[in-house]
Amino acid sequence: MKQRVTIGVLWLVAGGASCIGHPSPAPQPEWGVALLEVGSSRDAQQEQTALRDCLELLGIPYVATSDVVQAAHRPLIFAGGILTNTQLTPSQRETLYSYVERGGVLLSTQVQGNKFFPLFGIAEAATSRTNFRLLFTGSDDPVLRYLNRPDERDISLGDPTLYSETVWSTEYTPSPGTQVLARYANGKAALTVNTYGRGLAYALGLGFKETTLIPRLARGFEAARHWINWFEPSGDVFRLLLRGLYEDNVHPFVLVHTVPEGRDSALCLSHDVDAQVSFRNSIAFARMEASLGVRSTFFVTTKYFRDAADIGYYMPENTAWVRQLKELGFEIASHSVSHSFSFDNFPVGSFEVTPASYDPSHPTIVGEVRVSKQLLDRDLHQQTVGFRAGYLRFPNELLRVLEECGYVFDSSVSAQWVLTNFPYFGFRQRTLGSEHARIVVVPVNLDDSRGELETRDFLRPGNQEEALHVWAEVITANAENNATNCLLIHPTDTTYKLETERRLIDSIRGHNIWIGDVGSLVRFWVGRSRLQPTVRGESDGRISIVLNLKRSDLPSGQVLALEARPGTPVPNILDATGEPIPFQSHLTNDRILLQLP
Repeated sequence: MKQRVTIGVLWLVAGGASCIGHPSPAPQPEWGVALLEVGSSRDAQQEQTALRDCLELLGIPYVATSDVVQAAHRPLIFAGGILTNTQLTPSQRETLYSYVERGGVLLSTQVQGNKFFPLFGIAEAATSRTNFRLLFTGSDDPVLRYLNRPDERDISLGDPTLYSETVWSTEYTPSPGTQVLARYANGKAALTVNTYGRGLAYALGLGFKETTLIPRLARGFEAARHWINWFEPSGDVFRLLLRGLYEDNVHPFVLVHTVPEGRDSALCLSHDVDAQVSFRNSIAFARMEASLGVRSTFFVTTKYFRDAADIGYYMPENTAWVRQLKELGFEIASHSVSHSFSFDNFPVGSFEVTPASYDPSHPTIVGEVRVSKQLLDRDLHQQTVGFRAGYLRFPNELLRVLEECGYVFDSSVSAQWVLTNFPYFGFRQRTLGSEHARIVVVPVNLDDSRGELETRDFLRPGNQEEALHVWAEVITANAENNATNCLLIHPTDTTYKLETERRLIDSIRGHNIWIGDVGSLVRFWVGRSRLQPTVRGESDGRISIVLNLKRSDLPSGQVLALEARPGTPVPNILDATGEPIPFQSHLTNDRILLQLP
């Protein structure tokens, strides 16, 4: 049960002291996390990009710097880049040693320089590309606080039946007294922590480039243990290591919440309208959802020609059903023109293509993306902003093409394939070093049509209980991490499929789960990215959270999470001009949710 509190009451109760409970000492002069940029090589820059993406996805405020002295003013440092003997000067290295000795906490990936070994408690280090599994063996260290499930403690780094090598990793031989928190399948240490003076130094044998960035490009050596309908945290656990360390070492910690309205998790509802019967059937799904007070996204295939696969079913009578969906208040997005299984092999094509000039016998990525949007825009009098490829096929240039055609979001990957259950801003191309796109990617993790075998539907007549159990388990697991879910149901049946979805929605409506269409979650995620808070400690013991936009421009549904502990002062929340922003607070577990207006 959440206790509802207003900040105004806290001020009155505090009698002007603005504190919850007993006064606490002033925070450190510089609050929070430093991302220490180590090196300027391409690999180092990619590792730094990966760390930035992780921190921003989790909502952890940070400052990025290559200045070791500046970083050392903060209680927690994440080092981005491989620590070799030549990366830091002797003076910088000594600053890092002194920082930890005085009580600082440092996490670095792929520590390979022996001049850093005493700091991290390492005797030897060796690189490898044959580690396909990582097992977390520690239990009580705060870095592991979110890893409470077997699938979070036994991580896949690739499929050894398909590849002889996977991502680069570093194997550590720990010195006596160094604690091993994770090992590879060969027994070598993968994550260690060493007490050095009053501080702690963590050495992770895998970079965030390897564990989060490469998988997000859908190039993760098939590390997913299942295609879909499975809780696959192999990429997210490395982000959760950062959050665990942050929450244990920065007080009071502040997070930008990852779910609308500060809920525990989100469930996006979506339907792929890619069969003749699906157009009319979609109305039944929409009416059922509306009766439960929720909305979904219908990804519509605009196939207007006959081919070997099927007839052209985007015709006036079916367009009328789509128009009715829109009139009922549901989101209509594109599901391409031809719904081709070979979409990921199409050439890019010309951006001048139109419905009149497009030749489906010579298909292109732009043709599938642009023409489907033009048809939906014309027939529905809207600006179509969402896309999902048929069969979740993902061309290398897809996000670049989507961005240039005016889309805002994509949902063409399974969460298992990219090893994350969070939405994220993708890259314009599926290659390391590509620029960030403005496109938000919402991975699909629950699907009625795919099980372990792609030829076998997951949801079938007679197995509704099994499907509901699996889906509920995935949603529960993601709620523990404040991650999200996206359900895909094809409206080809209005009996068992309709009833199964209704039962799923009914079962979670009583829980702290946000339910809605994909576009609404995307608008929340885009708004969240605009907050860009900075946090500073004040002389009176409070913290000030400064948002990077004016109060009048605040996006809706945004929540900050503040650590709840005795003596936590009421924070100031200010806009970019320094104007105070009013907020309400909700006490829940170990944090206070600060609801922005």
